[in-house]
Amino acid sequence: MSECTFCSLIQKKANMLFEDEKLFAMFSPEPCVPGHVIVLPKSHSPILETVPDFVVADLFKVANKVGIAIFEGLGAQGTNIVVQNGPSAGQKHNHTMVHVLPRFENDKVPVGWTPKPASEEELSDLEGKIKDETKNVGIFEKEKEKPVELERPKEIKEDKRLKALRRIP
Repeated sequence: MSECTFCSLIQKKANMLFEDEKLFAMFSPEPCVPGHVIVLPKSHSPILETVPDFVVADLFKVANKVGIAIFEGLGAQGTNIVVQNGPSAGQKHNHTMVHVLPRFENDKVPVGWTPKPASEEELSDLEGKIKDETKNVGIFEKEKEKPVELERPKEIKEDKRLKALRRIP
C-alpha cells in the first residue's frame, strides 16, 4: 500500500529494532515518551481484526520481548502495551501497531481510565448483544504450511559395469 506512512517506513527500515518475515519493530516516529517502540505487521492491515491470528500471536510475542528489552536497556519500572484500534480508540494511522511504552514513576504519561461500574441490567444487556458473537473465540486461523523444497540429488555418474548390465537382454 503506497499511501501508508508505516508501510513506507517498513520498506525503508526506518529506526528498525527488529525484523522477521512477518513483523517489524521500530522506534515510534511520534513518541509519547523516550524509548516508545511500535511493533507492526509488515503486510498492511488497518485494524487488529484484519491481521491473521498467527500474526497477532507473533505480534504480541515480539511486543513482550521488546518490553523486556525496555526494562533491561532503559531501566524502566514498567511498560504499557497499547493497541489503538480505530479512530475512536485514538488510532491516528491506518496501520495496525502495538505500542510498547517505557514507564517510570511520576512520568505523568496519561494512560488510563476511570472505572465506571455497570448495573446488573446493563451487564445482562451487554451479554445479550455480545455473547452470540463470541462463539468463535478459541478458533484460530493457522498459517498454511509452506511446501518443503527438497534438494535435487547431484547427478551421479553411472558405474560403467551397471551400464553394461542394463544392455544384457
